[in-house]
Amino acid sequence: MPTHEQADAGAQAPGIKPWLRLGEQLTPLIGDSGFCVLFGRAVRLTTVRFGGLHGCDPSKPTSHLFASLTRTLNELGPEQAALANAALLDTFTTLLGTLIGEALTKQLLQDAMGGDGQKHVQEQK
Repeated sequence: MPTHEQADAGAQAPGIKPWLRLGEQLTPLIGDSGFCVLFGRAVRLTTVRFGGLHGCDPSKPTSHLFASLTRTLNELGPEQAALANAALLDTFTTLLGTLIGEALTKQLLQDAMGGDGQKHVQEQK
């Protein structure tokens, strides 16, 4: 679960809030390590297009993972960070959908993102 420090740090990086909400929704279901493994796979796949994401360390608990993602996005600059984060989020949701199915993924993302999650699932079709 994200801490207040992570939420404060997340406010500095563009697009970190969806990750915080996803972490809150998914870690009770798949565990901290499950979330980090899935995130790590998404980073590896996305790094092919956005090399700057290599600074994210999925081997740490989510508390460190979100801080690492925040630092990495801040280092990329606003435009590149937005593109990289969108690609990472799309990759993550695709992997999640493959793992647990599209219907459950859609429901979890809607809960986590207040309706924006459906957009990510629909874009992947």
